[in-house]
Amino acid sequence: MISLKTIARCDGFSLDSTASAKDALATMHRNKKGCVVLLKEQIPVGILTESHIVRMLDNELPLETPAIDICVKKVISANENRPIDFAFEFLSKNQIRRIVLTDGANRFSGIVLQEDLFDYLDKDVYKIDLKLSDILKSGQHVTMLGRDETVRRALALMRRLRIGSIIVGDKNRPEGIVTEKDILELAYKEGNPDDSLQKHMSAPLFTAKPETAVTSIIDVMKRKGFRRVVVTDRDGQCIGILTDRDILKQIRGNYTKILQSKIRHAQEIMDMLPEAIVEVFDADGHQVIHWMNKKAAALFGEELIDKEIDRLFAPSQWDSIYHELRSGSMVVEKKMIIGKRTFEISSSASENYTNRYIKLIFNDVTSHETAKQNLQARIDEEMNKRLEHEYLLMQQSKLATMGEMIGHIAHQWRQPLAQIGGIFMNLDAAASFGELSPEYLQKKIRRGNTLLKYMSQTIEDFRRFFEPGKEKERFDLHAHIQNAIHIIQASLTYHHIKIEYTPPKNSVFILGYPGEFSQVILNLIGNAKDVLVDRNVEEPTIWIDVHRRGEKISIHIMDNGGGIEEKNLPNIFNPYFTTKKHKDGTGLGLYISKLIIESKIGGKIYALNGDGGAEFVIEIDSEPYPVSVIAR
Repeated sequence: MISLKTIARCDGFSLDSTASAKDALATMHRNKKGCVVLLKEQIPVGILTESHIVRMLDNELPLETPAIDICVKKVISANENRPIDFAFEFLSKNQIRRIVLTDGANRFSGIVLQEDLFDYLDKDVYKIDLKLSDILKSGQHVTMLGRDETVRRALALMRRLRIGSIIVGDKNRPEGIVTEKDILELAYKEGNPDDSLQKHMSAPLFTAKPETAVTSIIDVMKRKGFRRVVVTDRDGQCIGILTDRDILKQIRGNYTKILQSKIRHAQEIMDMLPEAIVEVFDADGHQVIHWMNKKAAALFGEELIDKEIDRLFAPSQWDSIYHELRSGSMVVEKKMIIGKRTFEISSSASENYTNRYIKLIFNDVTSHETAKQNLQARIDEEMNKRLEHEYLLMQQSKLATMGEMIGHIAHQWRQPLAQIGGIFMNLDAAASFGELSPEYLQKKIRRGNTLLKYMSQTIEDFRRFFEPGKEKERFDLHAHIQNAIHIIQASLTYHHIKIEYTPPKNSVFILGYPGEFSQVILNLIGNAKDVLVDRNVEEPTIWIDVHRRGEKISIHIMDNGGGIEEKNLPNIFNPYFTTKKHKDGTGLGLYISKLIIESKIGGKIYALNGDGGAEFVIEIDSEPYPVSVIAR
């Protein structure tokens, strides 16, 4: 497995948190990658990028300004040992261009940039017939200034429009480009922001026609280090600009189709195997049968799909298998009777950064066991009745031994097939949940022809939620609502979504599990964000209100996204129910939120349609401390 730390950039990408903006500028100038991580005792406490320099210059702040004052203080980081394929989903989900890596003690260990990942895309991706016109957004507005306009004017536009570059040209004909990198260079040299754009623009431009293949654009970007391509029509008129982020995002969507095709082929192969194969989805204390091949469906019945594993195993049988898997061992040829049939069961478990899967391979040895029992009965009968027939007994004994040897030989052939089946099942599950990256696929293919901090801390919280011995604690409601907001704030800001939350004047304490409570709030805010983005809502807003009625605390999370269809309201807390069109809608977020609030905190959660959008309400008992009403 190739981990992120193997491709990380380390030297020249960090500064002490006491550094000035000028120090940060110098560091970014040297590393040529437009970013620097601020450290306090080796712990990342902020990240400064080119866009922050643009904002600083536009605000006319002095270079002696502490870098920590102008940076993003919520650093989105990942463990250095994550596989490379984790990075593709992580960058897309968090809408960032770089991943800060940390070790087991949360100390800075490097940074991985988006452009570092192009070399790790599945080669099949480059076989797709994709052109720049397929990526360009219809009606895209291109921001262009004349060559005599000032850098200051470009700064203001870049900050207001939240863009990373300004095209320089005349009558919609591009002549050059001013990017955040150029602004950084000007700031480093303490240049005059009233200079003309012509003096600081980069030229000539990297341009291409709409019909240009994306594969050739990627090749040029990789070889020459470009981050943008300007798209022009046949007359040289500028019609759009694309970044490496735009291209990477589009490619990821396209190769999903390729993976699905390969998975279907893998399933066809598994359906031809003589063993019954069952895959179990293990999440939050529930083990649910997720998939089975044709042999398993014929033996156990397709109605077991999406049912708890105890529909197939007796509790003591499953406890035995599950205990071995949780201890890190593989289960190999464990003999069990299910119904009236005898099976030798082999099993393994694998994890990725969001899910855990258990693969079960059932070898039906009923006829073999029956034959052995019948043979032994015949031998016993002959021993009792015809002791003198020693020769016959010897032959029968040899026959029994031969049967066992044949079984052992068969197992030696069966085990490799079972492992290959397990690999294919792992690919199928990952593709079904939209988490299979090309590197992961290539790794599995090379091995057959084990995965991957949120979910980050999110999934670990859920797993610890169901571990025995965890105790409730008294915690501050406001602090943990704020924690959830901080986690998602960067994504909300990127989508221009406003969140209105006023902290209570007095502390509000409840009894429960603070980590899981924060996760519930994060789930609800995240759902609201997805609706606002998908529906392209004007002035998208999320409100969080807290009310006290006696000893009851109610938390209201509302949005202006248009609400939930009435027919879906009764089902939204059901497992696997989702209305999301994009691939990362699993239907588990609200289900798990309901489990946490009702089972672990002793509260209640429900949804309704309010004025202009959906409203989720959490009702819980408070500790006897004063609370204020938070109004919108």
